[in-house]
Amino acid sequence: MNYQQFVSTLNQTTSQLFESGITVRIHSALKNNGARRTGLTISQEGSNISPTIYLEEYYQQFQNGRNLEDIAQSLVRLYHEVKFEHPWEVNQVQDFQYAKSRLACKLIHFEKNQALLKDIPHVPYLDLAIVFFLLLETTEKGSATILITNDIMEYWGVPLELLYRLAIENTPRLLQAECKPMQVVICELLGQPYPEEEEESGMYVLSNHHRHFGAACILYDRVLEDIGNQLNEDYYVLPSSIHEMIILPVSCLSDQMDLDSMITEINETQVSEEEVLSDHAYYFSRKENRLLPTQ
Repeated sequence: MNYQQFVSTLNQTTSQLFESGITVRIHSALKNNGARRTGLTISQEGSNISPTIYLEEYYQQFQNGRNLEDIAQSLVRLYHEVKFEHPWEVNQVQDFQYAKSRLACKLIHFEKNQALLKDIPHVPYLDLAIVFFLLLETTEKGSATILITNDIMEYWGVPLELLYRLAIENTPRLLQAECKPMQVVICELLGQPYPEEEEESGMYVLSNHHRHFGAACILYDRVLEDIGNQLNEDYYVLPSSIHEMIILPVSCLSDQMDLDSMITEINETQVSEEEVLSDHAYYFSRKENRLLPTQ
């Protein structure tokens, strides 16, 4: 059974497990970096928040022998875990005065997203693009967001400059920045206490408190300047993914380290295609108080 057959069969099987009022349909979407993913969108009557569950991981499990019925039951359980309890009225999202306080921004790669950028407002930044979304709701299980398209911006009747200004103002409030030693972050992700006697590597992780679209923290007012003041030196910013940046003080860089090659290798082996941000490092100059390309 190929992937498309798997998706079609799983769609039918999962639909039969839900109670009336819930529908399941196949959905294909163009994602970050040109990746196209296919999954199941689950919709409930009376709610306009419909999560999509992508199925690549489940297909791998199926190929490894997991029963398709068992996978379908897992999707039902996952839906009930991640669904959002507060449906958003369409007219609220269409009302710019209501939506503007929820307007936020994230970073994606400019060249790798030319097809996507044709349809969405954006602002170039280094080799990246600043794009905009509405942050409707955030829970421990995830976030409900709507990507701002050219059609939405035109419906609102607002210029790109206003979207940019509001997003730059809102995002630090909606998604507060955090910069922590890398070992601390790793321990948090593993659910382990951080051993105080462990020697720190000198590297830090910059993201937001949800660790979702956290690379955009480099756009926040004074964040990079404050990091430089705390380190008391210039530093490199390594794009770990669209969700986080790695801070590497200049004093921790060895002569043998080729940062761009290291980033490229990690992107190719450790980061999913749609979460890759860039293959290039950046440099924060305290003297110039701005982020610069390294090449």
